[in-house]
Amino acid sequence: MAAHPPRRIHRPASVSNAPSSPELAPPPHRPSETLPNNFADFPPGTSWRDADPNSSGIVRRLVGTLVVLIVVGGLIGFGAYRWVVLSLDEASSPSPPVDPNAPQLVVTGMLGDLGESQNWSGYAATEGSYTSVSATWTVPNIGLASTAGMDAAWVGIGGVRSRDLIQAGSQRTVLGNGATQDEAWLELLPRAPETVPLKLGPGNTIRVSIDQQGPETWLIAFTNISSGQAYQVTKHYASSLTSAEWVEEAPSAGRRQVLPLDNFGTVRFSQASVVRDTQVLNIAQSGAHPITMITPAGAHLAEPSALGDDGESFSVTRTSTPSPSPGRSPSRRRGP
Repeated sequence: MAAHPPRRIHRPASVSNAPSSPELAPPPHRPSETLPNNFADFPPGTSWRDADPNSSGIVRRLVGTLVVLIVVGGLIGFGAYRWVVLSLDEASSPSPPVDPNAPQLVVTGMLGDLGESQNWSGYAATEGSYTSVSATWTVPNIGLASTAGMDAAWVGIGGVRSRDLIQAGSQRTVLGNGATQDEAWLELLPRAPETVPLKLGPGNTIRVSIDQQGPETWLIAFTNISSGQAYQVTKHYASSLTSAEWVEEAPSAGRRQVLPLDNFGTVRFSQASVVRDTQVLNIAQSGAHPITMITPAGAHLAEPSALGDDGESFSVTRTSTPSPSPGRSPSRRRGP
């Protein structure tokens, strides 16, 4: 498959509020006309105002030392707070291990300007900065009508004109005996893919969204509309935000080895939207272009339809062209 929180700074208390040393604090002023002093000065002929002038220097040094201690203590406290917050954040959303079989990502575009790919079919928007993408589709119910193979439907951000790609969707595996397995998954290239704890079955309708919550922070949400089950997770990932996609794919394994594509029939995407430069748009408004999946020889494997009148729906249909034997993809594992 393809391939942090506001900090509360504890500011030190104002120096003016710091208590002075009790030994050096001056006695309260007592006006002689109201409260006469009946005690002799000690030393004779002196008062606190006539004391050693070096005492003021001592006071200043003590105050300076106190300020330094307050500042250093505040910095240490803030560092400890930051460490605790980051530790809790990582524990709540652990990053998956890097896939050792993931290839070095290669920056590639479509095959010329023809909108063709050897493993993608669908629509991709590439003009602007994208911070959200979503769509709804139904898992194919193909039963014994398909030969052994795989297909995946997903939405994603990045990947067309960049090395990064964050994507989430559903995947179907058809075994030689006709048995099928459906699962939800997500992937942040070049990390390994993660299976999502959301049960899927043939004919289930699923909605998937990827939303940026803050710098390098993403909320990925899945809803099985048919069963009512939902799952969401927050991930941290640096994205170029350079493209958004709605794709039906022939998955790959290992080092860019494209797997056989099953006969998935037709997958219909609906309620598809994207946020580009802070504006919510449908596919048509985003200026997305269609992508046709082809064999190395150029025969069509899967074709996208024109957009619906609502501008937010389309279908991808598998052709009758046999899936080629497993081979190396001309780009990344989950790239066009």
